[in-house]
Amino acid sequence: MSRKGMLEGIRVIDASTMLAAPLVTNLLGDFGAEVIKIEQPGVGDNIRYGSSENTWKVTSRNKKSITLNLRKREGKLLFYDLVKKSDVVVTNFRPETIKGWGIDYDDLVKIKESVVMLHLSAFGRNGPYKEKPGFARVAESFSGLTNMTGYPDRKPVFSGYPIADAMGGVYGAFSAMLAIYHYMKTGEGQLVDLSLYEPLIRVMENYIVDYDIDGKLNEREGTHNPGVAPNNIFETKDNKLLVIPASTQNIFNRFMKAIGHPELIDDPRFTTNKLRVENRIELESYINDFFMRHNLKELSDILEQYEVAYSWINSAKELFDDPHIAARNNLIDIYDQDLDQEIKMQGIVPKFSKRPGKVKWTGPMLGEHNVEVYKDLLALSEDKIEELKNSKII
Repeated sequence: MSRKGMLEGIRVIDASTMLAAPLVTNLLGDFGAEVIKIEQPGVGDNIRYGSSENTWKVTSRNKKSITLNLRKREGKLLFYDLVKKSDVVVTNFRPETIKGWGIDYDDLVKIKESVVMLHLSAFGRNGPYKEKPGFARVAESFSGLTNMTGYPDRKPVFSGYPIADAMGGVYGAFSAMLAIYHYMKTGEGQLVDLSLYEPLIRVMENYIVDYDIDGKLNEREGTHNPGVAPNNIFETKDNKLLVIPASTQNIFNRFMKAIGHPELIDDPRFTTNKLRVENRIELESYINDFFMRHNLKELSDILEQYEVAYSWINSAKELFDDPHIAARNNLIDIYDQDLDQEIKMQGIVPKFSKRPGKVKWTGPMLGEHNVEVYKDLLALSEDKIEELKNSKII
């Protein structure tokens, strides 16, 4: 069985910062792509100094760090030399910024006609907002997601993690892979234009058609699912929290038997999901009464017995101790040279049977791979590399 990465032989230039676009290259690197991360000399990427400096260790794992000043002419020419030897360029700066630097798609196709460029910007490359700056919270708000998150009598709340970055990273990697697939079949490169807010609009399924067809605005509903009942967070006798999403009739039937109320299956208030949504308060009163008489362990045993879909709410601490997380290798140990110790981080997702991904190293030191890339890949002499360093080009 081959242990080579699925994307081995694909070279990616990561000329991006905070945070979705670096996630794109992070995912590609997990599966064998050679990712060359470009950072500002002497400064480094903003991710190194974010709210958690440890983010860099995960988001930049498997990447090679080089320093390069794209604002200087000689730095731009070195970038062009890298493009000639690469397959994909990923960036997320505003359109006018990369145009001013001379590294827009129109510039790069003159250097290498078959290059794939993924431009993941806040609002995309066209439209009246194309030059507006933006981060995840801006994208979440603009897309409509924030308006639907929280309680109806309070202002909206954000999720605990900037989900637009996560979705942008996954959608960006998907987009890049489609372009790579096309490139491998035809030899043709192309420009991929993706904004940070668009993946959120795309995956939120019903809220656009609900408004178009029924004039319905899906707004804040608290912790329950507005379209499914029961589907909420419930408290136990020992003050723990359980999530119950009875999203199918079979699960609902099992759940009613589990809480000792099989008669509710045929109760005219609850025979369909639509009726259960309309009578949510009455239905949840039965659930709350049962849950408040049992602790988490007792409820887990009962729900397992009746094969009801449920989960307790984990923190990172619980994940570290969970046997299923361990069995799936969702958390792995990898040596970090900065700390000179092994650290835990997320494992590879998804799992392939023939060419699985691999974490080879954590986020690198600033400019750690300058010599390897400039000397070995671009064939620059040691004297030239030293000259570039003294000129603050690298």
